[in-house]
Amino acid sequence: MRRWNGIINSDRYLRQGKLVLYNYSKVQFFSGVEVGLLNTQRNIEFHSSAMLDTDELLMTVAEAFPSGDAVAECVDLFLRSDHEQLFSSVIMSLPNLHQLKSLSILANEGFKTFTNGLEIKNDNVQKLKLTFYQNTNCRLITPKLTTLNLVIRYPSDITLLNAISHQLKDLTVNFQSKDLVAKLFFCNFEKLERLHLSIANDKYLPYMVTPSAVSNWNEIKQFTETIKTLKILEIVDKCNMLRHTYLKVFVYAESLTHLTVNYIILDSTILEFISNFKKLQYLNLVGCSTVGEPVTLDLPNLRELLMPYKHYSTLPCVNLSHLTTLSYSSSQKNHAQFVQQITKTFTNLKTLKLLNFDYELSPTCFQFLDQLKHLESLTISDMSVSNQLFTNCPTLLTLQKLKLWTVVTEISLLEHLSNKLPNLYKLNIDNCFFYIVSDSTSQLTFNELRRRLPRCRISTIDTTVFTNEQYDQNPIYIPG
Repeated sequence: MRRWNGIINSDRYLRQGKLVLYNYSKVQFFSGVEVGLLNTQRNIEFHSSAMLDTDELLMTVAEAFPSGDAVAECVDLFLRSDHEQLFSSVIMSLPNLHQLKSLSILANEGFKTFTNGLEIKNDNVQKLKLTFYQNTNCRLITPKLTTLNLVIRYPSDITLLNAISHQLKDLTVNFQSKDLVAKLFFCNFEKLERLHLSIANDKYLPYMVTPSAVSNWNEIKQFTETIKTLKILEIVDKCNMLRHTYLKVFVYAESLTHLTVNYIILDSTILEFISNFKKLQYLNLVGCSTVGEPVTLDLPNLRELLMPYKHYSTLPCVNLSHLTTLSYSSSQKNHAQFVQQITKTFTNLKTLKLLNFDYELSPTCFQFLDQLKHLESLTISDMSVSNQLFTNCPTLLTLQKLKLWTVVTEISLLEHLSNKLPNLYKLNIDNCFFYIVSDSTSQLTFNELRRRLPRCRISTIDTTVFTNEQYDQNPIYIPG
């Protein structure tokens, strides 16, 4: 106990952990939060409740932060009710937090204290996350800011983005008002490398979507010129706005290497848009659906592909022989035929991830897996597997990593690993119900498995293991 107390009270533990301050009543909850403690924390979160503004906490913050001694690198403000005093104290002290790198503000109320608008000033902050549930005029004086995560509900939010866009390298923007989406194309993104664009209208905000707020392409010439250096584009469009109005604007991102398009119907228009990016190395189509026609992609440099759920197994693809990583979800019943289709279409796969199948993986699912001559990593996630899966699997000489995540599995997967996967060096059994139940005279245990696979690292993170040994009437957790 003395050793544990020494660890949790050590300078390293306190500085690397997160100090979360919140309260539910006017009790002396903050009696242990002193100036010295605040000044030694690198990660501090103010998580509000009805009574966060205790006199003791206000005095402690007012004494600690303005001194310039605080080493806070990350400050999070989750203000769900009106806490003017605490919020004002932290905001006005930001210039004195000389080591601050990340700041997050989620505010549910307006700020009466800042009559001239909210000003966030810090010379060192690099990452900023802002969510205002009420209309808030905010001004940023953050010369080193490169990463911004912004929720846009009001015109003031897009004004904030326009003022700071020229210095951003990484932007995550979540439009909660569809009326303001077109305003994005009037920003200057001369340094932007990653853009995550999400559109999901807030049901509490009135809106009326116009056909297009951009009358001609010359109006957004600055945007189309500056996104030529964009490397990563992620689009999550649950309102189906970009398809008919603005999607073609992003064709000018000629340096794009990573593209995510989620919750969009993969018709000929979308597939033509995707095929414009010949430098594309990563494509994520999770959540997309098709119009019933086979998908054809012409992406000669594509290395990693995440395919949509319930996609047809018939997948004619052009110039995808260089694909090395495939993540696939399917509703197919004939898994053997499905996996054979994968082995024929993507001949150079090194990593295969099978996720969220509607049906248990059949006993013959992997009988053609040895046709992937370069396969090094196999992941089975979010589904159950047949107890004969690896019994019928051919020997996979190249496979080095096997991951079983959220899988109900049985002993047979282990009994054959040493024979079927002789070069396996990493086995992750994560968040599973794992059964070591065998009728054989010599029961297989993890110690026996380690003896058979001396070069393999075995991990059983968050996994409940059941055995049939003596006294094993209840489930036992066996750490890996």
